Amino acid sequence: MEISHKFLVVLLSFLAASTSVRGGCTNLSWRTRSHLDSMGIKIPDDYCYIKDIGVYKLHTDLANWNEAREICKKEGAHLAILNSRREAELLGDMFKNSDLKNKGPQQGNGVFIGFHDLYQEGKFVTIFDDLLEETGYNTWSRQWGGQPDNGQKVGLVIEAQNCGALAFDSELDDVNCSWKLGFICEIPMRPLVLSEISKSYSKKLYDQNKDMQSSCNGNNKSRSRDY
Repeated sequence: MEISHKFLVVLLSFLAASTSVRGGCTNLSWRTRSHLDSMGIKIPDDYCYIKDIGVYKLHTDLANWNEAREICKKEGAHLAILNSRREAELLGDMFKNSDLKNKGPQQGNGVFIGFHDLYQEGKFVTIFDDLLEETGYNTWSRQWGGQPDNGQKVGLVIEAQNCGALAFDSELDDVNCSWKLGFICEIPMRPLVLSEISKSYSKKLYDQNKDMQSSCNGNNKSRSRDY
């Protein structure tokens, strides 16, 4: 019984350290942060890491699209740009697991990310002016009659929607730029840096696994002496 108890304690410690905490986004360890600092990369404490994808923060304090863009910039980040279905789903999970849905119907439907068609209606580009279809992910939501729809009718006026959002179904939506929504910032990570973070996490899990095995082996030896 003693072996099982100790084994479970170590196993739960291992799982607590390796399990995602915010919809697939894990907090960076102080060791990883120190390693990145040595490479000249500063990651704010409230940003989290999605393995092999990037470093993000979901802001639940509401802002319009341009305010959100400026806040991300001040944090050394940019409004998130999606490059894969997996990234969209994991960021969507962060959104769905937040309290934004309790702040109003608009706030529960989507969060601002980094694309728009402010230059030319229907021509969606990222905040870096790259065409949306070249980013790796441009799947539009089928909600609300299918997106993009460039607006909704408010009385007799069509309310233009020219700023990009990630909808609750983890697909894309065009929304009004002046709406107050949550938003996701992304710190740009070179592939080399992501590789370094992944290696740091792999080593951490390897060390924890060794500790777990050592604990089990030690307990087995103590039992054999009892007999």
